[in-house]
Amino acid sequence: MLKILPREPVPQWLISCAPGDPIPFSELVKNSIYYPACGFDGDVANLCMGYSHSFIYVDNFCLSTKPAKQSVYENLNHPHHFRGFKKIYQQEYSYDEMLGTHPIKEEEAMQGIDGHPDTGLASHEFFSILTIFESSTGVDREFTQPERATIHHIYERMAFLYICDDGCRAYEKLFQSHLEKPKAIAMIQPGNAFGGNWTNYYDEQQIFSRIVHKNPGGKPDIIIFGGQDSGGGWYRKVFWQDYCEQIYYRRIHGKAVAFWGKRKS
Repeated sequence: MLKILPREPVPQWLISCAPGDPIPFSELVKNSIYYPACGFDGDVANLCMGYSHSFIYVDNFCLSTKPAKQSVYENLNHPHHFRGFKKIYQQEYSYDEMLGTHPIKEEEAMQGIDGHPDTGLASHEFFSILTIFESSTGVDREFTQPERATIHHIYERMAFLYICDDGCRAYEKLFQSHLEKPKAIAMIQPGNAFGGNWTNYYDEQQIFSRIVHKNPGGKPDIIIFGGQDSGGGWYRKVFWQDYCEQIYYRRIHGKAVAFWGKRKS
């Protein structure tokens, strides 16, 4: 977790969760980290673990020729991924099982602004996999880095929900139906046009931004922008005007990541 982020306790539902228990998805989505067009990038979970204990990764696998579900299971269960953690629960869920009771209003794509869903590459069939991890020792632990380091490593229970779907529509369904908001949204090289996505997540005039801003459950506290940046300046700029308080910026090996907080009133 980034040291500059506030440390949050493990939610009670996650502490007491045992295999076979019903999952309170309203609690899982509340104050989660939402990461659309994610591929299988572990950096966001590493930077935010402890700030949140729920991670929702969403990708439609439009660029993948390999079966999507197989790929996700291989990554989730790979012995060298999620080091320091062990899996204690894993189950697939449908939207009917995950969604809340509040109405969902689908934002319409605006011609000439958003792009069109039919112009993107074909998505793989929907699925979702929830995995709950805990410290490999069974005991919560934390490794504090030297004073000059920006992160420390936290090993506590976390819920990791991977959804194969469109990132815009999954956001609407999950957060509107539960009348909740994520704690942060990550947009790391989401790709548009030749990158496979039908819309530009970075553009605050386009559909994903409108969905986020109109969510009746509220807006996230932090937006994380990032991606390849050989020049070193692209992700220092403000993308969404109401997220203009830079919390953190780092660039290494040509890849940059920036955390932006909401404008102070």
